[in-house]
Amino acid sequence: MNRNEVTLQKMFSMIIEELRENSRWGTAHIYQATSNAFSTFVNNQELPLRKLNSAILKRFENHLRQRNCSWNTVSTYIKTIRSVYHRAVDMKCARYIPRLFEHVYTGTRADRKKSLETSDISYLVRQTEMSIQETNYLSQNQQTKVFFVLMFMLRGIPFVDLAYLHKRDLQGNVLSYRRRKTGRALTV
Repeated sequence: MNRNEVTLQKMFSMIIEELRENSRWGTAHIYQATSNAFSTFVNNQELPLRKLNSAILKRFENHLRQRNCSWNTVSTYIKTIRSVYHRAVDMKCARYIPRLFEHVYTGTRADRKKSLETSDISYLVRQTEMSIQETNYLSQNQQTKVFFVLMFMLRGIPFVDLAYLHKRDLQGNVLSYRRRKTGRALTV
């Protein structure tokens, strides 16, 4: 590719397509969300990588904050653009600019507590056990609670791994399965 023709949006499209081909759906989703947000910021105009600079990045950061994006969202989007930029540099599609991302936010913040109290989890587990014992039919809401409790009890097993479990994976009280994302074998 000619260095002068490569745009940030073209790089995003290429990387997103590659991620989807490799079934990296979560990462592709983040890249797509970042691409969409940046396209909105530049009014759907193509931005040549040679024009990417710290002032544009700072304006993008301010644009996101004005749209009430959290600092963690801002950080994720900026880090995603940084990743795309570094990929373009590696491909010789953009020149390296030292400290290009120095004045934009790329940290993480714990703005609010996200975890449940132990008493809340205990209550949910008890309520779920009672609803299972009381009826042969579970509403969709009750089924959701059962899946949540099961995922919690299985050390936070991802839903995709839960969906692919087989009866043969359970031997006595030991559950052995292979992570879909990483291929790593786990035993609970």
